[in-house]
Amino acid sequence: DDNGRPEVPFKTVYVHGLVRDAEGQKMSKSKGNVLDPLDIIDGIDLDTLVQKRTAGLMQPQMAQKIDKATRKEFPDGIKSYGTDALRFTFAALASTGRDIKFDMNRVEGYRNFCNKLWNASRYVLTNCEGHDTGLNGDAVELSVVDRWIISQLQRTEQAVIAALDEFRFDLAAQALYEFTWNEYCDWYLELTKPVLTDDSVDAAAKRGTRRTLVRVLETLLRLLHPIMPFITEEIWQRVKPLVGKTADSIMLEAYPVADESKINVEAEQDVAWLQAVISA
Repeated sequence: DDNGRPEVPFKTVYVHGLVRDAEGQKMSKSKGNVLDPLDIIDGIDLDTLVQKRTAGLMQPQMAQKIDKATRKEFPDGIKSYGTDALRFTFAALASTGRDIKFDMNRVEGYRNFCNKLWNASRYVLTNCEGHDTGLNGDAVELSVVDRWIISQLQRTEQAVIAALDEFRFDLAAQALYEFTWNEYCDWYLELTKPVLTDDSVDAAAKRGTRRTLVRVLETLLRLLHPIMPFITEEIWQRVKPLVGKTADSIMLEAYPVADESKINVEAEQDVAWLQAVISA
């Protein structure tokens, strides 16, 4: 500080559980079951992985056993899953006080989640770039489905912030996953298609849906950004002009905070009824 005294570098430290392999064994070089995060991010072929695990062993006699076990567990090596999928996996697995049994299938699942977000963003950009997204103050009409997704977004923001405040990264990841995949992608995007493709729908309603599409996506990207920094920055750079943002990076934007006045119980009930009918 100004008086020359050293400052405490961290006032809060989060201690996570021990990361174990898929069999629940502690990872160690002598067992040859260590996973390098960079190999999960970038991918690695089988022979290189075996060579890496058997090099410089304290017990060289273990090399044959490690070789066999590695070829059985990773017959095709390790695919490239990317940084965002790995980060989301660790957040989702970070349950309080529990050791983490690392499962490559979870990483694959969250890579699919990244793809889902990417494809949803392509749909939004295709339908909104070059179109009126409500930036000029013209009349906007929100459908019950628009009001529903805006309401669900507020509830998601509440859940994520409450979870982060309690260091429940698993619950924050779960809330983000559920909203993104189930509510925004699987339901809301599908229900916007009739509005955007029907020529009989008036301009104010189309404008309302496009505005909702981009605003909810842009807010969702900011919610996801601390866990998935790369894909969210990439998409945000394309989305930001559609919502009137001008910052150079998503990192310079404020983290979303729920607006309780936008929670619409009536719209939630109406869409819950609609979902039940369609599901039935």
